[in-house]
Amino acid sequence: MKAILSLLACLALAACTLPRALPETTDLKADPSEVVVIGKMELIPPIDSEYEQRSHWNVIGEKRMLTRVWMSTGGEFQPVNTANMDFGDFQDSLEAQWGVPFMVKVKRQRTYLNGGVFHLDVGDNAKLWFPGGLYFDVPKDAKAVYIGTLRYYRNDFNAITSVEVVDERKDIAAALKTGGSPSEVRTSLLKRIR
Repeated sequence: MKAILSLLACLALAACTLPRALPETTDLKADPSEVVVIGKMELIPPIDSEYEQRSHWNVIGEKRMLTRVWMSTGGEFQPVNTANMDFGDFQDSLEAQWGVPFMVKVKRQRTYLNGGVFHLDVGDNAKLWFPGGLYFDVPKDAKAVYIGTLRYYRNDFNAITSVEVVDERKDIAAALKTGGSPSEVRTSLLKRIR
């Protein structure tokens, strides 16, 4: 019985530090302290899941980890530690599928992208890291902002060779599933920290 209670206590403590994604939304409704953010993330060339990723049948949550990129966000620029993944860095993370427009709610503040991670093999802890160093501002009267497409380029050794922000406003309409019009979304493209 003690062993079971100890295991449950360890799991409860571990749950406190698991990544926590920003809340997804399908409309432009948000509290006054929040703003809806629309954007997209791309990787060029894209991951070939058949040859570049390895799946394990017994890892809980693996499917979600192998299909999404996690980008650490926050009100301050604090680059993630790529030497050793600290789930504390990902407590307000943008969780997105490559090439699919996302819509999330974020605190109404300047928001920094502090770096991201994509899992190649959850069992062997193989990851692809993405640099941060970008931010977006929220105009005073905006209830929703479009931040653009964050596009990463990689080489054959999975090193990120360049990063660009692309203005693809057609993604606004694709992201809006219920309620709201693209004309209600203000543009506030990602900028690099100087």
